[in-house]
Amino acid sequence: MEILTIEATNETPAVHLNASEGQFNFTGKSYPENVNEFYGSTLNYIQDYIKNPAEKTTLEFAWSYYNTATSKIMIKIIKELKTVVDAGKEFQINWHCKSSDELMIEKGEELKDLLDVNFSVIQF
Repeated sequence: MEILTIEATNETPAVHLNASEGQFNFTGKSYPENVNEFYGSTLNYIQDYIKNPAEKTTLEFAWSYYNTATSKIMIKIIKELKTVVDAGKEFQINWHCKSSDELMIEKGEELKDLLDVNFSVIQF
């Protein structure tokens, strides 16, 4: 699979998906006008990826802001990628946030508690 890269805008994140390395990165703000349209290619890419995943899949989030619609898509992305565990592969989520951003730290900790996956909150 080819690498999928989407450049960030004022309302959408930078997205970098690399199937051969099992690396999936989302960085910046996410409040697109049409969340399904924006994340459609991402979800299609992930659905293709899980058919033949890498030994280790790493999902990196570095949000500065995201809305409720994005949180629903984010959960969908996590659930899709989590299926690689059923195939005997590793799955890791890294939640990057500023040490001064209490809201993002809290959101990361909440997700960590809700999900049964390897999940690290990484403050910088």
